[in-house]
Amino acid sequence: MTPIHLIAAAAANLMLTGPAVARERVETRRIAVPAAGLDLSTEAGIDILAARIDHAVKRICGRDRACADGAWQSTEWQVDRLIREARAWRRLADERAAQLRACRERCARPAAAWGAPAVPVGVTVVVVRD
Repeated sequence: MTPIHLIAAAAANLMLTGPAVARERVETRRIAVPAAGLDLSTEAGIDILAARIDHAVKRICGRDRACADGAWQSTEWQVDRLIREARAWRRLADERAAQLRACRERCARPAAAWGAPAVPVGVTVVVVRD
């Protein structure tokens, strides 16, 4: 093959694969939604977090319903994990408070290692657009 034929073959190959490559390009947008300071063991805390997520989803997706559905879906496992952790810490705190009330002054003070739960970091809203 001559160099001209090679160039023509390469150009034809690019023309055939160009649209396929363009279709595979996706855009990913992320917004971190803070959950620090929220008591996610209560409905009020969960409602505030949901409002924050809703605001982030609207910033990314606008009125695009499919985009919003995908964005909400990207947060489900994160929110679920934060709520389960907050409720577990609440149960531990309630149990410890009940123990202290039961024994009053007879019980030893809690060990220094006993502390408040880690502050939840937050949720990341992820949107993938074709």
